[in-house]
Amino acid sequence: MAGHAIDTFFTVTNAEGTRIGHAVQGARVARWNWTDGRMYDVDAVPLAQRWPQLPEAFRLGFDAALTTPADNPWTWVFRGSQCLRLHPVDGTIGELTTIAARFPGLPTVFTQGIDAALPGPGANEVYLFSGDQCARYDLRVPAVVEAKSIAETWSGLTAKAPEFAHGLGAATYDPESGHCYLFRGGQYARGALATATIDQAAAPVTGSAWPGLLPAFTRGHLITASDIRAAYALDLESGESAPMGNEGSPTTTPDGRYLHLLRGGAYPRWTCIDMAEGRQLWAGAGDMTGRRVTFSRDGLLAYFLPWNQHSDSYGNLTIADPLTPGTVAMIHLFDHDQTGAGSGGVIGADVPEVQPPQSQDEGPADKSGMPGSRWPVAPPVALTPAGDMAYVGFHTGQAYRMLEVDLVERRVRQTFHVPDAGAPLDILIDADARTAHVAQERGTCAIDLHTGAVVRQGVLPPCRALMFTPDRGELWCLPAADHGGVLVADPATHTVLRRIPIGGHGGLGTGVSLEFNHFGTYAYVLLDGGTELTVIDVAARRAVSVHRTGVSRPGDYRIAYTTY
Repeated sequence: MAGHAIDTFFTVTNAEGTRIGHAVQGARVARWNWTDGRMYDVDAVPLAQRWPQLPEAFRLGFDAALTTPADNPWTWVFRGSQCLRLHPVDGTIGELTTIAARFPGLPTVFTQGIDAALPGPGANEVYLFSGDQCARYDLRVPAVVEAKSIAETWSGLTAKAPEFAHGLGAATYDPESGHCYLFRGGQYARGALATATIDQAAAPVTGSAWPGLLPAFTRGHLITASDIRAAYALDLESGESAPMGNEGSPTTTPDGRYLHLLRGGAYPRWTCIDMAEGRQLWAGAGDMTGRRVTFSRDGLLAYFLPWNQHSDSYGNLTIADPLTPGTVAMIHLFDHDQTGAGSGGVIGADVPEVQPPQSQDEGPADKSGMPGSRWPVAPPVALTPAGDMAYVGFHTGQAYRMLEVDLVERRVRQTFHVPDAGAPLDILIDADARTAHVAQERGTCAIDLHTGAVVRQGVLPPCRALMFTPDRGELWCLPAADHGGVLVADPATHTVLRRIPIGGHGGLGTGVSLEFNHFGTYAYVLLDGGTELTVIDVAARRAVSVHRTGVSRPGDYRIAYTTY
């Protein structure tokens, strides 16, 4: 219903016993993880995409939905005077009928439309809400048990959430705790389903109470920043931008909640901002001095190479807790080909720190790390989907390499030779962890991680940025050459499928930084200079809008996406 933050919210339990909430707003749906108390989906997706078999009218939105323990996961979905049965797990659509036919005996106000629904106190009973009325209905008979005002039916509502007596936007419950949640406007109230009692006063649907719920239905923000220029946040809904007051190359955690700004230069500083609460979490903490960071899929670990401004070099692979913050482990990086088998020293391990062995002609172990001047930005770190291996750009002193690092045993396992095409700028690992795609300064290649062979080279041009679409179905490349637009390529062959113009007036344009929203609906390309950003419809493979980022002076900027 108009004016409510959430239109529909229903919960099912899958075959593994996982409790999954489905929040619907307009024509989009996002899933809620009851176990972790946060969103499964960072971005909402169209109803028609989640459940392609939905009839046309239901693709536009749901008024209410009802899942009972007896019928789980089958769910009754209501829209207008109609209803249907949906199997949310496999997308199957069952009976399509009218409310009046399926729920005989309901007062007219209910047959014309239902605003919210919940399981009832008995195995076959349910609560149906319409306007300021609530009907308790027995599905087995079928017949109305009683129909009264919401305030009369739900004890404590008048005292805890008086506005809710006028009507609800949505309602859901947690099958494990037995708590139910009523939503109206931008607020929610908690109750006990078994006793139909509201026990918690109405409160705003905030990021701390429902992490990621409302941001899942917004376009989000694009952060534009550099080492020497303050970050700007572009609201993708309104097109307006605002300064944030911090500098540094931007990266967000996988859920988009935490923004990390990594500043290099003479005064290095690492800043972490909680975007849900709009506050700085920490800044400039201890060993957190990198220029580039990669996060685990759950966002609980950060992987980076610390940068030493005095020696202009990068150190060992550091694993850190990005929230505390604190170092979890450090893994010595070395050329496995030159040193033979060796293991990295691990901070906090119950073994003494081990230095990599040296070959006879190697001399003393290099304590200074990889020279920073050899890297245009910073050495890339890529993780396998399982998170058990990392692949790191490395320089031996004579040539560039890619190291395979075992994150379980915390040691370098082997060295991969890359073509003589300059520093690795980006490394991507396929879903099956079989192939690494490496963008270098003067070329792009693919390496078989089982054999070490370069299996593709020179098909794609040099790319200043290389990314998978979130479903890993396509490779997107920003050509190093100016006026190259965006290249869309097949990961299996590197064959270019499409070149997307991103410049003004249909020109190809020059992109310098690339990001996707979390579901991959849109791609965002920062144009050369950093003052403009192009939004691309990924499915249509075309630019749909251009925004001003807010920065006033051209510079070497990067972007990061957040739903908050």
